[in-house]
Amino acid sequence: MRVRVSAVFEQAGEVLCMRYVYGGKDVFALPGGGVDKDVPLQEATTLEWRNELGVKLVIGDIIMIGEAPATKRYPQTLHIIFEAKEIHGTPKVRPDHTRSLEVCWVPVGKLGGTPLYPDVGKQLHEYFQQGAGRSLPFIVNCMERGFW
Repeated sequence: MRVRVSAVFEQAGEVLCMRYVYGGKDVFALPGGGVDKDVPLQEATTLEWRNELGVKLVIGDIIMIGEAPATKRYPQTLHIIFEAKEIHGTPKVRPDHTRSLEVCWVPVGKLGGTPLYPDVGKQLHEYFQQGAGRSLPFIVNCMERGFW
């Protein structure tokens, strides 16, 4: 199973996304990427934001987890979506690290109808409508005491 991390940064009623074109259509993605072996999830998320957007990310808890079944083209993928509490710097696409065309701000009210990767626009819209207060605590090391 592939693991992909991303983070959601909301500011003034809009969510930071990256715009791509696939099949002649605009597709938006939450900034993030695949997790390499032995890289902690939060570190992978902040590295993706730094490499692709040139910003420092202050990451919060997990707000969503979703599974994408395998297809002929892609393996089964577990999507872990963190809250982005703060970003430092101005996000700009770094073409040496991504095929994204530009950074876009998608209004929260339009997330449900936006082609978004992963496909969680409706859930994100609900999350923000409910006050963005529910999250899952991230346990950095759930084997800390090493019972086995």
